[in-house]
Amino acid sequence: MIKTPFVLLCAGEDSGDVLGEGFVSAVLQSGLKACGAGGSRMLRAGLEPLIDFEELPVSGFGDVLPRYFRLRKLYNVMSAALRSPECVAFVAIDYPGFNMGLTILAKKLNKPVLYVAPPQVWAWKHSRAKKLQGVKLAVLFEFEKEVYEKYGCNVGLLRHPFAESSSEQPRTLGLQQSLEQSRPSAENAFLLLPGSRQSQALRNLNFYLNIVKFGKKNPIKILAARASLVTPFEKCLKLFFDGAVPEGFSVQVVPTNAKDRAQLFASACGALAAPGTATLELSLSACPLVVATVPDRLTYAMGKMFVRTDSFAMPNILLQQKVISEFIAPSGACKTNVRGGIFEQILSALENCKKDSAIKIAESLRQKLQGGKLPLEFLGQVLQREAH
Repeated sequence: MIKTPFVLLCAGEDSGDVLGEGFVSAVLQSGLKACGAGGSRMLRAGLEPLIDFEELPVSGFGDVLPRYFRLRKLYNVMSAALRSPECVAFVAIDYPGFNMGLTILAKKLNKPVLYVAPPQVWAWKHSRAKKLQGVKLAVLFEFEKEVYEKYGCNVGLLRHPFAESSSEQPRTLGLQQSLEQSRPSAENAFLLLPGSRQSQALRNLNFYLNIVKFGKKNPIKILAARASLVTPFEKCLKLFFDGAVPEGFSVQVVPTNAKDRAQLFASACGALAAPGTATLELSLSACPLVVATVPDRLTYAMGKMFVRTDSFAMPNILLQQKVISEFIAPSGACKTNVRGGIFEQILSALENCKKDSAIKIAESLRQKLQGGKLPLEFLGQVLQREAH
């Protein structure tokens, strides 16, 4: 039992961990303890973990159901901490499967709440917006702010933590000079980013390997969102190539430091990535990109019925046009018609990715991400209520 006042934070996957790092620092600067759920970045900033972050990242209905009872136990630990008299506020970060329930509980307990990167109500489940009335919201994009304001929510714009780190790659150079310095060479790797949730990431990785096997990209770097994914990715790689992995394939953890990530992404000759925060970071770094995913069957069926957006790659959503090719593959795509259909479409899209176009996309995205408050400003607004 925690004996001193603390702020409870909950991030359930790598993208939330990226956002949560700044909020952990803000909590500590305010003189309070930071406890809850978070990954390596939040732990490095000073978070005291209450549950194992590695058990949280899951994707889609088909992946959640088998782990329901274990996830429920973890949720109960977090809700017990929220009920503690020493808990003075709750900071939810993305991960609506946990955080919507904890947010509703915090409201019943009359504890101040900040929800960072709240559910994408513009895509589906717009009823969630009504449940978030009375909660301080921090969103990353202006269009999200406008949507939530229509529902009467208290919402502010958060400065994207990656925007400044990527601005040096290649914004500080002229466009022509950027093209000459960032032109792909033999040393530039082609990146595979299959995702941060293990079951989803392994489906995607197997699919990606079928694609690059027929391409001309080399070397190939497979990027794991966290260290615990390296071994599963390496096993998948060996299984795919029957133990004889070709020279040039390697698995490494994505750098936790934002500037290091921006440098890696900017130096790559291209990338194939799963939907999520990584697609925005890659595009901000002017990395030529194609987005593709293989959802489980249940999630695919539910998405076709309820999702209300034409695009799922974040750069396309932000710029309101399909500047990046995106593909959803059925779960059996790897077993049939390997050289035809969606494989040929993705290979063609990869061949058409150009560095000059990627640089223009990066500039357009940076214009969309200008402004916004810092984590300490948002936290101050939430804790001010507690001080009264």
